[in-house]
Amino acid sequence: MPKRILMRATLVALLLAVVFVPAAGAYRVEGGRWPTKKIRYYNEVPAYTWAVDTAAFAWNSSGAHVQFLKSPRKSANVLVGIRWFTGKAGEARIHRLNGRIVRAEVGIQSGQDRYTMALVTAHEFGHVLGLDHEDGVCATMNGGLSVNHPKYCPAPPAGMWVCRLLRADDVRGAVSLYGGTVQPIRGPEFCSR
Repeated sequence: MPKRILMRATLVALLLAVVFVPAAGAYRVEGGRWPTKKIRYYNEVPAYTWAVDTAAFAWNSSGAHVQFLKSPRKSANVLVGIRWFTGKAGEARIHRLNGRIVRAEVGIQSGQDRYTMALVTAHEFGHVLGLDHEDGVCATMNGGLSVNHPKYCPAPPAGMWVCRLLRADDVRGAVSLYGGTVQPIRGPEFCSR
């Protein structure tokens, strides 16, 4: 009888271990982290002010110890504007000097609605932080958009937008580079337009 109880206890312990083991981070990093935890950005596209500032706020409130700070152009490390496009929704170009990141340019494609542009900018800011594309799970850092949502995430219902700009996987990646704690994701996944 004690052997049977021990076997059941062992089985229960194994099942609990499988259920409560935290998921391994699927995030991917590329090219190292930004040299400081404060990244100054300037938006050259007034029409997308809400989208760019909303994306910055998402990263600033994520729990990662990094902050995007709106600043004048002359003191910005990251310029956000419309440039260099070949049909992509967004692109981040990181510039290095002697191997050290010194500045970045985030290009966004005109013609997107402000909700999709917030998602695109959050994705490109992820590249600025040092994150790479991740296509193994639902993440803002998925390698592409399916109309108005990350490729491997659910689509919003009609009349809604993806108001959860970051996913836990994205934040785990930023925390791995900058420290901090992944904050619980609050609020709905989709919001009314």
